[in-house]
Amino acid sequence: HDLRTPMAAVVGAASSLQTQRDKLSLDEQERLLASIVREATYLSTVTENTLQLVQLTNTTQAIQRDWESMEEIVGSVLARLRASDPTRRIKSRVPKGLPLIRANPVLVAQLLANLLDNALKYSDAAIDLVVSAGHAMLHVSVKDRGDTIPADRYAAIFEPYSRNDQSGQRGAGLGLALCRAIAHSHGGELDVRRRQGGGNCFTLSLPVDPQQPQGLPS
Repeated sequence: HDLRTPMAAVVGAASSLQTQRDKLSLDEQERLLASIVREATYLSTVTENTLQLVQLTNTTQAIQRDWESMEEIVGSVLARLRASDPTRRIKSRVPKGLPLIRANPVLVAQLLANLLDNALKYSDAAIDLVVSAGHAMLHVSVKDRGDTIPADRYAAIFEPYSRNDQSGQRGAGLGLALCRAIAHSHGGELDVRRRQGGGNCFTLSLPVDPQQPQGLPS
């Protein structure tokens, strides 16, 4: 259903443009083109998430990692998300002097982008992104004011193809499953808990190697 519906929408809109362009007003043509772009983008996201999840959960080969700055990863993700957050609802707190982590920056950025995309989708209020370090771990929390997820759903939301059917939002239910798979591939964890005052707090915890590299900022 999650693939057939958007694919049918793309084919239908493209067919209308091909066979009836002369009969359509410019506004109608723009509407059909916008529909094609929207549905194709959705299909691309679902396909990418599916392939990435399969790769991470069906291989014993370690992912490629290097010393990375969480501050730089967060900054790159926020820069890309500004287009979908014109009111700058995402408020970030990233302290100076954070330790470096051994990570794949592309995968960690994808994880954070998925969490922030979900927060923007399900909450109209401000979203807090907070980075902190402690107990040999680096923590990145995304806090929203959306509908609070019941505690008995915590395990289920991280399962593939699981989603909140009451939300009214479209999705294949792969985003959070992929996020947790990325966390596990780094020897870390991704958890959710109720946020005080309502909403949810998703926290990514990644291990910090006490032997920081020499000659690099820490």
